[in-house]
Amino acid sequence: MHKNCRVLVTGAGSGVGQGIIKALRVSNLPVTIISSDITCMNSALYRTDEAIILPPVEDEGSLNEIVFAIEKNRIDVVMIGSEFDLLFFSKNKKKLEELTGVLIIAAPEETINIADDKWLTAEFLREEGLPYAEAALPSNQDEAVKIAEEMGYPVVLKARSGTSSRNVHIINDRQMLMDCFASTPTPMLQRVIDIPTSELHTEYTCSVFKDVNGNVLGPFTARRTVKGGTSWHVEVAAFNYLNELLLQIGNKMDFMGSLNVQLMMAESGPIPFEINSRFSGTTAVRAHFGFNEPEMTLRSFYYGEEIPEPVIKNGIAMRYHEEVFIDNVSASDIKPGVHKGYVKQWF
Repeated sequence: MHKNCRVLVTGAGSGVGQGIIKALRVSNLPVTIISSDITCMNSALYRTDEAIILPPVEDEGSLNEIVFAIEKNRIDVVMIGSEFDLLFFSKNKKKLEELTGVLIIAAPEETINIADDKWLTAEFLREEGLPYAEAALPSNQDEAVKIAEEMGYPVVLKARSGTSSRNVHIINDRQMLMDCFASTPTPMLQRVIDIPTSELHTEYTCSVFKDVNGNVLGPFTARRTVKGGTSWHVEVAAFNYLNELLLQIGNKMDFMGSLNVQLMMAESGPIPFEINSRFSGTTAVRAHFGFNEPEMTLRSFYYGEEIPEPVIKNGIAMRYHEEVFIDNVSASDIKPGVHKGYVKQWF
């Protein structure tokens, strides 16, 4: 018999945060879900058991406010749904746990720094002898042009940090590179693995899970299309030719719980181009098909259970837009934790 666990999910306005909430909802564990965000106009705040507003982690005094919120709301576990929160909770994990007794689900700071920086990700893969896409850090536009011409167009121009395909450009020629370079923060160039398409083709979003004893479970493998930086069509299947590489990455990285790996297929085989040491935007999809990372996290790190190898089903997930309705309230009066929203059954 499991005791009830009070789980705080940060970033309730993000796809990742909402994915964590959905996965917890379909788990078999007794959980009270407390959603949080920095403003009240985020839909998941009105669909969970409880809801609170937390300060932006970069604000002065935010640590003390978060300590107070964790204690006041009797939080047992914190799961990070916002990429902007991850480094803060990693840096302050020990202090928060000592002060409040809470369990913070966050990878070590070094791992987060590698995962959040696409250049460091490529360097990690290269240094570990794993497949990677050749990358370079041009210091100016002229150097960028020279590197691109040596690589051969098309090339990828991207910011070293960021998610959801922000500041990522497929560069087809010199002029396009010159047009995009100045507006790309912390720019890096990378050799193209394959060109993204609107069809299920060569791009994959995958995951492995590391339990409290360091055992790596999975992998979960899925092929996808991307729309607006988000996985839009997801085909879940046993793409076994990815398994060895994914397990190698999982065993070489130091992380806690979920590790998301995005890959593309090249003629030479699968090549990773992004690693996220956190829950991902497809967390709910994975949970539906049998790889419920938030549930496995609670079972392993909170309840101390041994996790059997998950049985993963095959299938397709297609994203669509949904609304949360909150009747008879104005934007100036709405209060998370007081007002509740509902979703209409359209289909």
